[in-house]
Amino acid sequence: MTGASSVDPAAARVALASVVPRLTALIRSIGDPGAHAVGEWNAGDVALHLAQAWEKLPALAAGEIESPLGAAAELAALTTTMVRDEPGRDLDAIAGRIEAAASAYLATPSSDEPRPWLVRGTSLPGSAFSCHLLNESLVHGHDIAHAEGRAWRIDPAHAGMAIMGFAFRALTAVDPRFPVDQEQAAGVRACFDIRVRRTGRVFLILDDGAMRIEPPSSRRVDCHLSAEPATLFLLIWSRTSEWPGVLSGRLALWGRRPWLGARLPQMLRNP
Repeated sequence: MTGASSVDPAAARVALASVVPRLTALIRSIGDPGAHAVGEWNAGDVALHLAQAWEKLPALAAGEIESPLGAAAELAALTTTMVRDEPGRDLDAIAGRIEAAASAYLATPSSDEPRPWLVRGTSLPGSAFSCHLLNESLVHGHDIAHAEGRAWRIDPAHAGMAIMGFAFRALTAVDPRFPVDQEQAAGVRACFDIRVRRTGRVFLILDDGAMRIEPPSSRRVDCHLSAEPATLFLLIWSRTSEWPGVLSGRLALWGRRPWLGARLPQMLRNP
């Protein structure tokens, strides 16, 4: 796999079928739904958000609902409002909603045809919707487990699918200035060679507050970054810093301007 290319749709569904039982078991076992998980959400809020994502994304993929966002910057407010406005945190019911939505989604024929995504005017291939659901399940499973003081293993192959099949794909679909911290990245012009080990590779280009994803090419690279998929996945979503990965060898930086690799997480925003 090179560039931000599609993941095999069938492989993405196999990954989902593997992750969902672990996720719903985790949700049912939450001991303290009020424990802080991420941002302003507690563990119960995160579980509810997952149920909402599992219900809305397949409906969007099937064309049953319209794209809800005028711009990617509206996403945080939308998800926060959806969680806030739905009363109740019955964990067994929430897990059941995820199981029902996953069963229905995985029973539909897989297709990689483009379809409208969350932001009006954008589209992603069918596999990207599966990888989006995988991304949500992995990162928020991590959040719930962290709130509970428990481990949450992320399969490297699953993390690689979420990165290459969703995160990089989505970055090509949104406003190029949206993912970038305009203050931190002001004046920075650089090419990053991002190598997701055993998975794929892209060039990430920063151009004074704008970002784009390109297939690898002969253009001059400023910083090479090679990472284990799960390490990079958590780094992308601001669930860890770069230093544990660097010190353990799970993340390596080199090139003409390697210090830019250490700055990259600060120059990108987590939606």
